[in-house]
Order: sequence, then C-alpha cells, then structure tokens
Amino acid sequence: MPKSNGIRSPGDSFRQALLLRALPRLGKFPPAERDAALARARETRFDLIEWIGVLAGVVFVTWLLRFDQHQMAAFSLPVLYFAQFVTAAPLLLLVVGPFYWRCTLRGLDEEIERRRQTDPSRKRS
Repeated sequence: MPKSNGIRSPGDSFRQALLLRALPRLGKFPPAERDAALARARETRFDLIEWIGVLAGVVFVTWLLRFDQHQMAAFSLPVLYFAQFVTAAPLLLLVVGPFYWRCTLRGLDEEIERRRQTDPSRKRS
C-alpha cells in the first residue's frame, strides 16, 4: 500500500528500480498506478504452458532432492527434511520462477491493452 505522505524510502526506490528492471512493461504505467497494475497482473491465471512448466518444475526439483538409503541412515528425518526445504526453495525459484514471471508479464500486457481500450487517445507504443 502506498504511503500517504508521498515520501519514499530508499527501500521503496530500490524496489521500484528492481521491478522496472525485471518488468520493463511496468514503466508504461504512471508511478502512482504501478502497484495497482502489478497487483492486477499477478492475479492473471496461468495458461497451459505455464501450468505444465510449474508442474514439471516441481516434479523435477522433487526428483533431484530425493533421499537415498545412506542419507536416511546417517541423519534423522527432521534434519533431512530441513535440509531438503532449504535446498528446494532456491531451486524452485530458479526452475519454476520463470513461469510465474511469464504469467506476470502476460498480465501486464493485458493491463496495457485494457488501458488502451478504455482511453483510445493513447498512442500505441
């Protein structure tokens, strides 16, 4: 939620710079509308390719992090599960994250098109 006093912290500026670098289409929105446009873009449903990618990525990471008998004998289950969780988080970010990114980019494209349809005076860019 945006701050009401209009003063932006260095963290907000850094976050906005990262978002603009990762999602260049977000720059087509005025700064005051970016958070709302991004929230609407994140609500976009996955298409078939994204669903298949997410499911395949989760299966692949699960397969990579399976336990063998030697690990099961050497460590307790809570330690193994904790190590598996700590390893799975960055792997899922690398393997599945691009599909979420693609979906968000598609949602931003839909938001841009929706803005063009509601205000026909906007030129195509």
